[in-house]
Amino acid sequence: MFLKYWGFCHSKRTSSCQYTTRIEELCHHFSLADIRKSTNNFDRKRFIDLDGFGTNVYKGCLQHDDSDYTVIIKRCNKDAIGRREREWDLLKNEIELLCQLRHPNIISLIGFCNHKKEKIVVYEYTSNGSLCSHLQRGELSWKKRLEICIGVARGLHYLHAGAKRTIVHRNIHPRNILLDANMEPKLSEFNLSLQGQRFMSKPKPIIVDTVPGVLGYMAPEYIINGIVTDKTDVFSFGTVLLEVVCGRTYSDMIEEFLEKPVEENIDLEIKGKIVPECWKVFIDIMQRCVDYEAEERPTMGEVEVQLEYALSLQEQADITNIHHHYILLSKTSTNLLLNIKEQ
Repeated sequence: MFLKYWGFCHSKRTSSCQYTTRIEELCHHFSLADIRKSTNNFDRKRFIDLDGFGTNVYKGCLQHDDSDYTVIIKRCNKDAIGRREREWDLLKNEIELLCQLRHPNIISLIGFCNHKKEKIVVYEYTSNGSLCSHLQRGELSWKKRLEICIGVARGLHYLHAGAKRTIVHRNIHPRNILLDANMEPKLSEFNLSLQGQRFMSKPKPIIVDTVPGVLGYMAPEYIINGIVTDKTDVFSFGTVLLEVVCGRTYSDMIEEFLEKPVEENIDLEIKGKIVPECWKVFIDIMQRCVDYEAEERPTMGEVEVQLEYALSLQEQADITNIHHHYILLSKTSTNLLLNIKEQ
């Protein structure tokens, strides 16, 4: 296996490594020569984008046994000293977390490079880009959107309840949900993620001084009091569900929601394709996710189950309705706007 070959989550110390941290013990350390070769010396043609924190993202190509393996490479800004150190601190947090996580719906870390001014992280390649870009282009069927949401819910459920400690992602957004060659979703961007109590111990909220995030995805208690729990992610996921069905970013939809119910803002690509029974389950769990009161929000395990149920209702109805055309008679208003006003 490629990941095994590159020492995924395996200790490999090199002379170029000038410090001792936990990430050295958990993750493969690439030489700068490896990284330069994989990106053709950071060729601009290999440049993909800037991530949400201003880090340069490249498409790289690593070789093993005469086979090429495409990877994603994040490179901190090596010239701006203060910015570089801030970016590297965020990436170190991500590395330490990802080295401990194993789940098909979480991006896989391959390794890192820390060579003088160069701070670089290597991830698995996700060839289909972000959920955000697909929603903007209106390329996804309703069933595929549901399947992607279920995959994301599974990944979040694992973070909250499947690891040794509860992990709060704190940056759930369609642009941070990546899609692989099989259109399977992968949660990425763990820079802001926090580890909480050991699973099964009494949960305690984490209090933070700064609250980075995007309005509409940030839970009220997080914005107002800096309180972080697993329900912080649940709120953000509820906004993602809304975007998935409407096909637009939340900020683009605020005016429409002031005047129209959700049903009238459904993406035209999927309008008439949603089974009413499926819609009832979907919109109910979405509304519960964005409840103003954190304790009233469901767990991600419950969200996962409800979305799977919604998908089964859709599939059952599609078997008997060969035309796959449905009419939604309900009129749902979202309480996200109320949450923002109260904030």
